[in-house]
Amino acid sequence: MNADRSAGLVSRLAHWSHVLLVGHLLMLHVLAFGGWQITPVRLLWLVALGLFLLWQPFVAGERRISLRQGGILFALVLASTWYLGPWLLLIWCGALAAAIGGRVLGTERPAERAGYLLAFGYLVGVTIFGVVPEISPAVDLDPWLRDLFARFMPFLLPLLFVFPARTPRRRAGDAFDLFYGMLVFLVLAVLVLGALAYMLVGGVHYVDSLFRTSMTLAGALLVVAWAWNPRGGFSSIGSAMSRYLLSLGMPLEQWLVQLAEESEREVDPARFLAGVMQRLLNMPWVVGVTWQAEETSGESGEQTAFRHVYQMGDLALGVSLKLAPSPSMRWHLDWLLRLVAEFYLVKRQTHQLQRMNYLQAVYETGSRVTHDVKNLLQSMQGLCYAAEQPGDPAQLATLLGRQLPMITERLKVTLEKLQSPRREAGEQIPARLWWDALQVRYVRAGITWHGTPDENEAIPGALFDSVAENLLQNALAKRLRQPGLEIAVTCTSNGLYVEDSGAAIPPLLAANLLREPVSSEDGLGIGLYHAGRQAEAAGYRLTLRDNVEGKVGFSLSRQP
Repeated sequence: MNADRSAGLVSRLAHWSHVLLVGHLLMLHVLAFGGWQITPVRLLWLVALGLFLLWQPFVAGERRISLRQGGILFALVLASTWYLGPWLLLIWCGALAAAIGGRVLGTERPAERAGYLLAFGYLVGVTIFGVVPEISPAVDLDPWLRDLFARFMPFLLPLLFVFPARTPRRRAGDAFDLFYGMLVFLVLAVLVLGALAYMLVGGVHYVDSLFRTSMTLAGALLVVAWAWNPRGGFSSIGSAMSRYLLSLGMPLEQWLVQLAEESEREVDPARFLAGVMQRLLNMPWVVGVTWQAEETSGESGEQTAFRHVYQMGDLALGVSLKLAPSPSMRWHLDWLLRLVAEFYLVKRQTHQLQRMNYLQAVYETGSRVTHDVKNLLQSMQGLCYAAEQPGDPAQLATLLGRQLPMITERLKVTLEKLQSPRREAGEQIPARLWWDALQVRYVRAGITWHGTPDENEAIPGALFDSVAENLLQNALAKRLRQPGLEIAVTCTSNGLYVEDSGAAIPPLLAANLLREPVSSEDGLGIGLYHAGRQAEAAGYRLTLRDNVEGKVGFSLSRQP
């Protein structure tokens, strides 16, 4: 029952830190102003340490400690009580001032901040008027002034109740800033030691020395504060220090340069990842690295128990360190490894796009070759049909002698496309020869021919063959559904024009006809799409020039 009451009392006191701080400062005041020399008064040191343990911002005051921790703590308290003196009190006041200063800069409530500032000022007064004069008899502080502070300073402590520092939900480590606490400790140490040194060297009074040292220190702090965050657009010490602390000896700009160099040197994603992870070993705090991505994995250096792993999808990057990494170190490592992961993913996506482009080229070439083979088969069927018809054998031999070499040449060009998917046959042939051969191939198809190319004009034979075959075969297939359809082909110096007198192509189909493969009963989709792409590659343009009822025409012309 008593244990539960004690635990409840401790828990309530831990949530009213201003009461604990007032009690601790009061006992410290008594010890500093000569109380440490009186043996019974020394026992107040035990109570003061107990109140501090409940107030301190490092570990929650209501937390239970083990028997071993209690024994060590009790031994330290007895030892400090036995050796209690001015120097120990001076060190203790500096540490307490650092703890209070760390909490001042960590709180956001104005009332709590004002209370901590009052406590900090009170502690500084105890240090310079109570503890320091006890250290050396050379400190010539007037007795009446010291007695005045000793008698009337405690009357300031009740003001702390006006500025309560009550923390409803207290968590260890959240209420203390170690960096600012150390800064406060060092400033107080400079103030005390500087005052003593100035008094001894300059031969002035202690109060005068204290005043001059404080003014000098205040001026130095103002200069440092201005340099930390200046006005007028100048760079500051704070920004430089922040950049240095964030870089941890490895500025981000340098790491980006190394990533860019490795990215330019290695095109393959796996080799890039291995190379950039090897560069991490140049950092002084890295002793080993590991990486794993898809089917690629590896490691280098020494693997320790202190590891940091960054995971992004199927990519895992690990870094082994000499010492256990702090939270800021882990955050910094996350940024470095994230940059590596982003560069690697870009490399891998680029590699995949290259493979997709190659596969797309193979697919398009295969589709185009399929249409070319289909056109060749249709030409062969036309020749076979002509051979079966009765007539003059000499005319048939002449027809076969003209057509078979041309079909053989077109078949050769088709096989070359299969061997090199990205290569387009751009051989120039006389336009007159090509025009005469096209008329011979479709001599029995009932097509009207207009125009005659110039004798000196040359055209890409593979392109014109592909476009003409697709357009004429589509028009002939359309005639089977629409009997009586008239087909006309016009060849000019600017290109080729094929028209028919059938129904217009639906607007939705016409809008996408030459832009992408489409489904159609006449087979107008993929063949014309590839023919259009082939025309663009050769510097020509295939367009649907006319699309009205009774006149549907496609035009192949040079690009302007």
